Amino acid sequence: MFRPRVFLDYCRLTLQRLASRPILTLLTLVGIVLAVGLLTSAGFFSQAVDRVILLQELDDLSQSTGRIPFSTRVYVQPSARRPLSLQDAENVGRSVAGTLSGEIKLPLKHLGIQVESGGLMLLPAAGDTRYGSPDKLLSTVNLVYIDAVAEHMEIVAGEPLGVYDPVAPETLDVWMHARMAEEMGVRAGEKFQVTVNLRTAPRQVYIRGIWQAKDPTDSFWFSNPDTTLRSELMVTRQGYVQFAEPMLASKTGFVGWHIILDDRAMNPAYAARYANGFEHGMTVINQYLPGSRLDVSPLGPLKDFVLRQSTLTLVLLGFNIPALAFLFYFLGLISLIVVRWQQRETALLVSRGMNVSNVLGLVLIEQLLLFVLGLPLGIGLGMALARGMGYTASFLDFTYRDPLPVSLQGINFILIGIALAFALLSRLAPVVGAARQSVVVQAREGARPLRPPFWQRIYLDFVLILPTWYVYRQLLLRGTLATSPSEGAEQFLNDPLLVLAPALFILTTCLLIMRVFPWLLMLLDFVASRTPWLTLHLAFRQLGRSTQSYINPLLLVIVALAMGVYTRSMAQSLDQWLVDRVYYHIGADVSFVPAVISDDGVAAPTGVAIPPKDDFLTLPGAVAATRVGDYQIRIGGSGKREDRGRMLVLERLDFGSVAWFRRDFADEPLGSLMNRLALSPENVLVTEQFLAERQLRIGDKFSMSVRLDDGVSVSDYFTIAGIYRHFPTVEADELVVIGNLDNLFTLAGAEFEHQIWIRMADGAPGAALFKAVESRGMEATHMRDAHATIAEEQARMERVGIFGTLSVGFLAATVMAMLALLVHNYASLQERHYQFGVMRAIGLLHGQVLSQVALEYIILSAYGAFVGASIGLTTAELFTPFFRIPDKAGAPMPPLLPLIDQNAALWLALLFVSLMVIAELSVLARVLNMRLFSALRMGHQG
Repeated sequence: MFRPRVFLDYCRLTLQRLASRPILTLLTLVGIVLAVGLLTSAGFFSQAVDRVILLQELDDLSQSTGRIPFSTRVYVQPSARRPLSLQDAENVGRSVAGTLSGEIKLPLKHLGIQVESGGLMLLPAAGDTRYGSPDKLLSTVNLVYIDAVAEHMEIVAGEPLGVYDPVAPETLDVWMHARMAEEMGVRAGEKFQVTVNLRTAPRQVYIRGIWQAKDPTDSFWFSNPDTTLRSELMVTRQGYVQFAEPMLASKTGFVGWHIILDDRAMNPAYAARYANGFEHGMTVINQYLPGSRLDVSPLGPLKDFVLRQSTLTLVLLGFNIPALAFLFYFLGLISLIVVRWQQRETALLVSRGMNVSNVLGLVLIEQLLLFVLGLPLGIGLGMALARGMGYTASFLDFTYRDPLPVSLQGINFILIGIALAFALLSRLAPVVGAARQSVVVQAREGARPLRPPFWQRIYLDFVLILPTWYVYRQLLLRGTLATSPSEGAEQFLNDPLLVLAPALFILTTCLLIMRVFPWLLMLLDFVASRTPWLTLHLAFRQLGRSTQSYINPLLLVIVALAMGVYTRSMAQSLDQWLVDRVYYHIGADVSFVPAVISDDGVAAPTGVAIPPKDDFLTLPGAVAATRVGDYQIRIGGSGKREDRGRMLVLERLDFGSVAWFRRDFADEPLGSLMNRLALSPENVLVTEQFLAERQLRIGDKFSMSVRLDDGVSVSDYFTIAGIYRHFPTVEADELVVIGNLDNLFTLAGAEFEHQIWIRMADGAPGAALFKAVESRGMEATHMRDAHATIAEEQARMERVGIFGTLSVGFLAATVMAMLALLVHNYASLQERHYQFGVMRAIGLLHGQVLSQVALEYIILSAYGAFVGASIGLTTAELFTPFFRIPDKAGAPMPPLLPLIDQNAALWLALLFVSLMVIAELSVLARVLNMRLFSALRMGHQG
């Protein structure tokens, strides 16, 4: 039975407990805010990134169609077997719009109807001799009715669109477009005739007005009316029903319903539902309106977005799961520290009559109060973090760009509920055991050495060795973690451990090292006991006796730093890989195919000499240039086997000073490869796979046919002079032979279309160079600019999402690790308050006590920094090559080389240690400034 007075007493006691330990309460509240903020930031950020990507896809659609994104048209072409009158079209139009709106789950913003008669013959009026024969076809026209069109028409001449009494009962008022009137020389007030065919009696029409659109870009129009309606005759509803329908067996020739859905409530999370809604909606519409079709809808962009979204979700999931696991471990550890710190107080309450349910109720009220404060603050922090993540350029590197559209649509109440439930359960579970102990039992347990952590008692570190080895072996066999969009998330679902491989390796290694940590401290304690330095001896003795209490918070520190060092190395490697990938596919700073423009403004035919490459050095920004040919080849083999591929021909003297090349692309430098080509004109470079498949060796000859142009090929024998592993523009498993350009042109007797590769001066824009090419009587085709491409790729939201997640995840993990250690140290120092009083009472100076505790923290921080940095560097070396960000074709070339910057890792570790030591010394000064005499007098009750 609920008793308000008892509840108020519990609330009062809870507030007193929270107020009695303000620093611990504040740190606990900060932990909840940080946990909620980190968890919600992922949802806010993903929603905002998804919205930007979706709007980009829809904006591309708008630019190509000239329509707003969720503007579409459902149309049908009636027939004599299935006639459709205007009245029926209006009635069924409401059902069509309602079906689409209901299936897509977006409100209807606009419904318009357009009814056309179909092609009619426009003839001169009876007795009109200006056009010669009275049966002369002047034009083919449509009689068109558009609902509510009058207010969007600008009348150039004549009268506005409206209901008028016709000049004669058999005459139809029409409004002609200004362009058609100008082309035909028609003025308002003229009469003509329209008919289905010459066998049918014509109907007289009267040009009541000449019109054009007030705003052709208005969303009212499904397409530009000045283009699509220029040969149409606009009529009123009454005019269409009275005159057009009786002329047609089908009543109408075309009916279209212009439907605009309100996208203000659009949520990117429902993109798949929107796409399915269009498809399922049309299926339903066809059941009651057979033959209906959808004209220009966002269905294609929505499907493209869902594809990009699934890939981004997969990659972000892999990078974000370790941070979430870190979060849950942090919440559990904080709860254990708080429960342990309040264990004596809980035992006292039990000894004075409280039962387990009373203690649990007290803790429940305490947590709920913290949740009430922490939840809104955490949501606000999550939105701020998500907004900050949008400025990410690389790992812990930020740049200004338009802010992300972060909104409350990104809240995931299920994940927040799970986080709060876990925090609550982790807080309540240890209380059950503590509430069953009396003061005497608690004092006896407190005097005994702490048991090892739960994960050590169940040998979790040894259990994780096998799955860690398994995932690493799987990655070695696959070579990459990249998942192509065509495969979707199935690959991740089949083997999710692959995504968690680096985090699993870090966790397993940290657990194994922490198992030997107590033995290491015991050894150091033994060594320190043989030295004359009292402070050093006391510090290691304290660490040796209380090792188990430091394992969990120190584990957080090591894992956080290891993840940070690994993440930084991976981000640096991915940054460089982006540059390498672009240069690999382009070959140099700039490349293009030049074509000489003849006097008549068209490209000159093949065989006309292209200016020599030195002429291109005068282009703005050009430093060096070389020619590169790319032609199709056929290689004959044993029997009737024939292989097809490409031949890259180049100028060996200039290629090395222009082209981009990496040291791992061959066993020898690029200069040595060029020297091998120089030994003989017919020398070529091939891959090891080429030699193995054909059982050839260096020095052997083989025949090859090279297609230079349509109908132009040369065949000759070529000599294998060297081997390459990778080469710019050569994709994986592609048959490409590298040879001499001059030799090939000599064999052909002419120059053929080829590329110009140019090395640009630092900061020189490629756009200016391309523009200068055109000003010199040449056309630059297949233009590619490495710097512009890199800038475009760096701005892609998938990349921003990955590095934003990594940056915020590392910062949050660092703060949580520091917070956990601070909470632990504060609680530990409070417990040791009595010990400090005894030490001062037996003669130790205040500085000696401070030095001892400071030395303990420095040792712990230095150990955590050294171990964490070492594990992070090892993880980067092992796993970074597997994390190539996928594109539409999977993992692009070239291979990713891990960049291990030990100096940066050292500075990161030093910064980490400095922050830890400063924070810990602040807590130490706060505790040691308390009155030690009072602690000594109160003993363990203080």
